[in-house]
Amino acid sequence: MKKKIMSALFGAGMITALIAQTASASDAKEVTFWYYHAESTTQELEKIIEEYNAMQDDIHITGTWVAREDLMNQYTIGAVSGELPDICMVDSPNTAAYVDLGIFQDITDKMTGWEGYEHLFEGPLASCKGSDGKIYAIPNNTNCLALACNMDMLNEHGYTEPPKTWDEFYEIAEACKDDSTYGFVMSAVSSEEGTFQMIPWIYASGGSVADIDSENVAKGLDHLKALVDNGIMSKEVTNLTQADAYKTFCAGQAAMLESGTWQLASISDDAAFNYEYALLPADETHSSCIGGENYAISTSCECPDEVWAFLEWFGSAERNGKWADVTGRIPVRDDAAEYVTSWEGDANYEVFLDAMNYAVARGPHSQWTTISEAIRTAVQNILLGTEDTATALAEANAVIEPIIAENPLP
Repeated sequence: MKKKIMSALFGAGMITALIAQTASASDAKEVTFWYYHAESTTQELEKIIEEYNAMQDDIHITGTWVAREDLMNQYTIGAVSGELPDICMVDSPNTAAYVDLGIFQDITDKMTGWEGYEHLFEGPLASCKGSDGKIYAIPNNTNCLALACNMDMLNEHGYTEPPKTWDEFYEIAEACKDDSTYGFVMSAVSSEEGTFQMIPWIYASGGSVADIDSENVAKGLDHLKALVDNGIMSKEVTNLTQADAYKTFCAGQAAMLESGTWQLASISDDAAFNYEYALLPADETHSSCIGGENYAISTSCECPDEVWAFLEWFGSAERNGKWADVTGRIPVRDDAAEYVTSWEGDANYEVFLDAMNYAVARGPHSQWTTISEAIRTAVQNILLGTEDTATALAEANAVIEPIIAENPLP
């Protein structure tokens, strides 16, 4: 009866086409994709997934947002249970650790045979490799850190431009401090976000993660400790995420902020004052830290070729540039900049591009999680005053040194 009604309405030819289309759609392989992008970025990703689902019948991708820590825990559990999404989002410094767990497929041949391979920036690409040198993920985006300044506040205290050196930074931060305003805010939370924001202060004075107990590293962290000790920065930064610190700055409660590339997309709407970005202040050198995420195909995935086709399509120069454009990231390809149109002529975006020249990677290292925890634990103890700088860094070094002696940082 249904067939007769359909025939009357559409005709036999259209019925055949509809049946064929339905059959084709039902034949599409179901693919799961879990990610922890922020809300605005998730909305953009959902549009991309919908676009790809509509343009082909090989796979149907279902995207699911999962809180970052929950997702990382699921990867660890999945290493034993085998229950994993087909496409895995992973923070760039943690990629090597999950490679060691055996949950990502080796995509070296796919990557090296891809036209976009030679256009990938070295830093993001390096974060996709395991300790065996093989490639297990494709970089999706990159970002770094710079200094955001409330120029209304700086001007009010006689400063016409952002600080360039640590001495200038301290002077301006101290001048802008009052009963309701701090001179500087950042995230020193006990998570990877805190480590991310601490790295520039470790490297700017000539130190590194590999010599965490050195005088240079101590100098950088003592510089931050002096801000806390003198009320220029709140001890509460040890509880603030990057989003919390950003909100504090946008509310006019801090004169300067250690800010990420992604915050450029919203700061004009969120801050009711004139602002300006600059490189993070230098001691021996300017410094920043590379962030970003990678996408990997899990070992549970039964259609890796079809999934790779999606990742390859998503990773084209045009789509990578447009993705960076709408999400406030930096492209991972050197030929994608022409598609980042919304930032054209934006001096603040140019600051972040410049900062990439000074930005260092976290790892990559299969035990980065352990290394990172040792760093942020030391920093928290220093800022909170529960340990002196030398003791805190010596304890961190006791954890880090044996790890990198066996498997050096690149």
